[in-house]
Amino acid sequence: MSKHWRCALIGALTFTAALSQAEAGSHSLSDIASTAALVMQSRAVAQGYQHIDVQVRPLDGRLGLAKCTQDLEALPTSTKRALGAVSVGIRCPGEETWTLYVRGEVAANQVVPVLTAALRRGDLIGNNDIILKKRRITQENGGIVTEIDGLIGMEARRNLDPGNPLRFNDLVAPILVERGQTVNIVSGGSGLRVSMQGKALAKGAAGDRVLVANLTSGTRVEGIIATDGSVIIQ
Repeated sequence: MSKHWRCALIGALTFTAALSQAEAGSHSLSDIASTAALVMQSRAVAQGYQHIDVQVRPLDGRLGLAKCTQDLEALPTSTKRALGAVSVGIRCPGEETWTLYVRGEVAANQVVPVLTAALRRGDLIGNNDIILKKRRITQENGGIVTEIDGLIGMEARRNLDPGNPLRFNDLVAPILVERGQTVNIVSGGSGLRVSMQGKALAKGAAGDRVLVANLTSGTRVEGIIATDGSVIIQ
C-alpha cells in the first residue's frame, strides 16, 4: 500500500472514530421523537379525540444534541391545536440544556354522527337520518359534531351530502315561533302556573329569548321559547 493511500485510510478511520464518539455522546433522536409523539398524542386525547395516529417528521441526523441526563420535558403551549400539522417543543433540563421543536402530523379516528342520506336546505333531521361511523379527522374539530344527542329535529342550513361528518355550522335550530304568531304565554312558579294568549314580536327557535305582547292587556314581556312553541316567563 502506498504512503498516500495509508494516509488517506488513517484519515478516514480517524474521522469515523471521531464521528462515532460524537454520536455516542449525542442524545438519541428516536428518544426525542418518541417523547414528542407521546406529547402530541396526550394533547389530542385531552381534547376528547380518540384513536390517535401520530407521525413525527424525521429529525436531522446531524443535530448532535448533547445526551440529556434527565427526562426530557415538553414546553408549555398556548395553542389548542391538536390535530393536523403541529409542533412540540422538547427541552433537556439537564446540565447540557437544549430545546428542539419537533413537527408532526396528528389525526384521530373518531366515531361521529354522519347522515345516511342527503338533506336539502331546510330539511329537519329525523331518527333515521343519522348513523354513527368512524371517520379519520385530520383537522381541528372546527365545530364537528361528535355526539348524536341534540341532533334530531335540527334543520339543515345548506344542502348536505351523506357520509360526511356534520359540523355545527351546517345546522340550525328550527324556527318555532314566527313574528306576529299567536303564542301561549306561561308564567308562574312550580306551584302556580298561569297561561294566557300573546303575540310574538320576533321570531325565534327553542331556547331563544323573545318579546311577546299580551293580547288582552297589550303588556309586553320577555320570555324563553320552549320546545313546544310556548313562551315561558321566568
